[in-house]
Amino acid sequence: MELKEKIDFFVELMTCSQQISYWCFDADWKLVYTSNTNSDPAFMRVAFGSEERQKAVTQYGLDGHLPLICYNPIDAAWATIFEMDGDAIRHFHILGPLYNSDIDVTVIEKELDRHYFANRFRRRAFNILAGLPVLSASRFWPYVQMLHYCVWGEKVGFDTFRYARDERTVAKAKDQKEPTEKTSVHAGVYATQKELFSKIENGDINYAEALNNAISKASYEVARYATPMDKTNSLAIKFITLSVEAAIRGGLAPVIAYSVGDNYETAVAEAKTTAEKKHVLDSMFIDFVNRVHHIKARSNVSKPIRTCCDYIGLHIYEQISLEEMGKVVGYTKYYLSRKFKQEMGVSIWDYINECKVEQAKILLSDPTLTIQDVSDKLNYCSRSYFSEVFQSCTGMWPSNYRAIELKM
Repeated sequence: MELKEKIDFFVELMTCSQQISYWCFDADWKLVYTSNTNSDPAFMRVAFGSEERQKAVTQYGLDGHLPLICYNPIDAAWATIFEMDGDAIRHFHILGPLYNSDIDVTVIEKELDRHYFANRFRRRAFNILAGLPVLSASRFWPYVQMLHYCVWGEKVGFDTFRYARDERTVAKAKDQKEPTEKTSVHAGVYATQKELFSKIENGDINYAEALNNAISKASYEVARYATPMDKTNSLAIKFITLSVEAAIRGGLAPVIAYSVGDNYETAVAEAKTTAEKKHVLDSMFIDFVNRVHHIKARSNVSKPIRTCCDYIGLHIYEQISLEEMGKVVGYTKYYLSRKFKQEMGVSIWDYINECKVEQAKILLSDPTLTIQDVSDKLNYCSRSYFSEVFQSCTGMWPSNYRAIELKM
């Protein structure tokens, strides 16, 4: 199959589930083809940067063929795969741009102000930029891997991706001193990260030392980040994505792993300080290690039923639907109910209630929450029904359990 046929097939499959744009530029950055209907010059200028920016991306391609992730001044991400002709670049294959987290319209407005667009161009550019898709890094990067495979026939991991600085970051970093011993900056990074993610993959709950070692070694060139917070955000996203990958290798269902990863990416984005972001990462490692650990412990349980258990834990605050859960594992709700009880020894609804009651115990230890609040959070139809379920599972009413907990 010719390269164009491979890419056309890949783009068609990708757009079945995600509205990610594909772009192909020649070596002089002239547009060859795009799946995006908005190839407006004003949009292109903000999305892919100035000629200086394009020259910088070209240099990355000449230095190595691995995927390049860029973040432009409006905090939208795009990925470049370099198609080579000997030592020269033949084409730039690009996915994006898109946002990895919530859109900040004030950032878009400030960037458009910087370009001094005429009003008619400005309105159109703003609408296009504000309408870009939102997709977490953990869901975007697998498509980058797939496109790289189409072009190179080579499988690469997330940890091989390279990152380019946006023009604003370059300007802010010019006066910063470069490390004098570049080889020492990365010393031991690979080994410590490999050790850490093997803990997740194996469900090894003795991971604390490996986590501390990996974080202490996670040092990168200073000029790559405008601020320490930029560095923290970048490292957090990378660690979350690699953790998702490790958990999947450990047996966690991809649909669960990616959903958990998305939740932690959102939590990192919402955290205001470096300490808060570190707390999110600590929670994430505990979560992923425990999930894989439980999978290993339930080795006699089939993968579809383990996936259902993970699904229940992930949607503990929601009204769980057997139909939706059945779609995840490819079972009808009737077969799922029978199969679950056969393997787990309890009905699926009893298991769901047991999980909700365990979460309720944690919530009841918070004196700011009423019992009605706990019932509502766990999506029970009424406080009285929640109390009956709690009493059935624990032998005491929620109010009695809370009284005992708060005295301790």
